[in-house]
Amino acid sequence: MAWTLLQILIPVFGLIALGVYLRKISFMDEPMEKAFNKYCYWIALPVFIFVKAAKSAPLNREVFITASALLLVTLALLICSLIIAKAIRLPQRSTGTFSQATFRGNLGYVGLPVIAYAFHDSATDIQTQANTLAILSMAPGVFVYNLLGVTVLEWDRRHEREGHPFWACTRSTLRNPLIISCFLGLIWNAFSFPMPLLMAKMATPVSNTAFPLALMAIGARIAVLNWQKGLAPALAVSLIKNGAGLFLGLAFCKLLGLEGINLLVVLVLSSCPTAVASYVLVDQLDGDRDLAASAIAVTHVGAVISLAAALWIGL
Repeated sequence: MAWTLLQILIPVFGLIALGVYLRKISFMDEPMEKAFNKYCYWIALPVFIFVKAAKSAPLNREVFITASALLLVTLALLICSLIIAKAIRLPQRSTGTFSQATFRGNLGYVGLPVIAYAFHDSATDIQTQANTLAILSMAPGVFVYNLLGVTVLEWDRRHEREGHPFWACTRSTLRNPLIISCFLGLIWNAFSFPMPLLMAKMATPVSNTAFPLALMAIGARIAVLNWQKGLAPALAVSLIKNGAGLFLGLAFCKLLGLEGINLLVVLVLSSCPTAVASYVLVDQLDGDRDLAASAIAVTHVGAVISLAAALWIGL
C-alpha cells in the first residue's frame, strides 16, 4: 500500500517541487507562470472536464449524494474556522482570510490529478467513472467556494463598505470556464451527441497537458509567496484544512452511506490544500495577504500527509 501511495503522490508533488525549483533558478519566470496558468484555466482543464462530462454516464443519485457530502464538508469547515479564529483572537481583517483558506480547496489543480493518478492503472470504465464523479462533485463546490470566499472577506470590511457583492460574485462564478465546460459537457451527454473522431484526437493531447503544467505553475507561485510572516495562524489553517477536512469527509460519507469510488473522491477533495486562487481574491479585497500566502504554502505541505491518508482509507 505504501508503494501505491507513493506512485500516486510523487507525480503530483514532484511536479509542484519542479515548479518551485524552476522558479528559484529563474527558468520559469512570472510571465511563463502566468501563461501556464492561463492556458490550463481557460483551455486544458476545460477541455478535460468537457470530454469527461460528455462521455460520462447520466447523472444519478450517487453523484448528487457525493456532491452533497463535499458541500457539507465545506460548510462544516467554515463553521470550524470561525470558531477557531475567535478562539485564537485573530484580528478582524484576518478572520475572513483565515476562514476562506480553510474551506477553499485546490480541487482542479491538485484534487483531479490525484484522483486521475489513483485510477491510472484501472480499467478505462473505472477511470472514466472516477474522473467524472470528481468533476461533477467539484462543480457546485467551486460555485460555493467563490460565494463564501467573497462573503467572509467582505464581512471583515463591513464597517468600511456598504453591501456585499453577491451578484458580482455570482456573475464571475457563472463565467468560470471550469463550470461552463462541465455544463456544456452535460448538455452534450444529455442529447447523446457522438464525439467526432478528430475532435477526440485533438482533445486528448490538450487534456494531457493540463495537470503537469498546472502543478508546475502552482510550485512556481508558492516559490515566491511571502509565507513566513503569517506562519503561526497558517498552521491552524492546516490543522483544519488538512486534518479536520479529512475527518469531516469520512464522517459525512459514513452518514450518507458512501463507499468505494464515491468515498475516495470525497476524501481526496476534502483533503486538498488551500487553492492558490484564494490569494488573488484576498489581494483584491484587501485581506491579510501574509496569512493567505502562508496558508497556501503550509497546506500544500500538509496535503502530503492528508492526501496519503485519504488514499489509504479510500483505496
